[in-house]
Amino acid sequence: MKQSIYFFCCLFLLFGSLSADPISPKKGDRVEVYDAKERKSFSGMVIKIEKDGFLIHYDGYADSYDEVVTLDRIKPMAEIPGVSYIKSEKGKSVTLLGNLKTGSVMDDLEWAESSSMACWPGIRNVEFEGNQIHYWTDLPKKSTLIVTVKPKDNKTRVNLYAFSGFEPKYIPPKVYGAVSCEASHPTWIGSPDFSKPAEPQSIELRAVGNPYRVFIGVSGAKNITEGDFELIVEVK
Repeated sequence: MKQSIYFFCCLFLLFGSLSADPISPKKGDRVEVYDAKERKSFSGMVIKIEKDGFLIHYDGYADSYDEVVTLDRIKPMAEIPGVSYIKSEKGKSVTLLGNLKTGSVMDDLEWAESSSMACWPGIRNVEFEGNQIHYWTDLPKKSTLIVTVKPKDNKTRVNLYAFSGFEPKYIPPKVYGAVSCEASHPTWIGSPDFSKPAEPQSIELRAVGNPYRVFIGVSGAKNITEGDFELIVEVK
């Protein structure tokens, strides 16, 4: 009996390994690279495919740390819970459709007005107190990232913010600093006029000498918890 169980277990492991899809990285793909000396993996991007392997640029490191690694050290990019990845490409734009009902309210917005973030002043929190949906993307060096959110109707007051220098382990509201943060929402003095038709909102972020990861937040204004929108991400 034990021998039969062992036999079937071996067959399961064999055919399971054969059916698994092998990773085949392409230029621009995000990956995790294992370092045996450090005994941990580092996130990076495939910037070139060479004869001896894949040239990787590591997040947060200078170009001098770029190295060619073999396929056996590479695995797919780890997912960030609650934050969807948008693969961007210089010279192109990506359009996504979404609905605020798939997000949730962020109760703590104090991080946004801190001096290390400076996304928007606390008096504007009302523009970001509805449901939020989160994304992230890449901003290559010597590039400009333009992000636009368009409500599908004139009643959904949907706003936008984004910051560069995003680290996956620090997700709002537990974020303590950024290279740059921008927010877009209807302008007003005194009190907001929620009777005005909703309009598209846009932000721009730039990178000069270094590439950055960018966190993008699409947010409804106060009491706005559902509504279709279009998100456009363009790198120039």
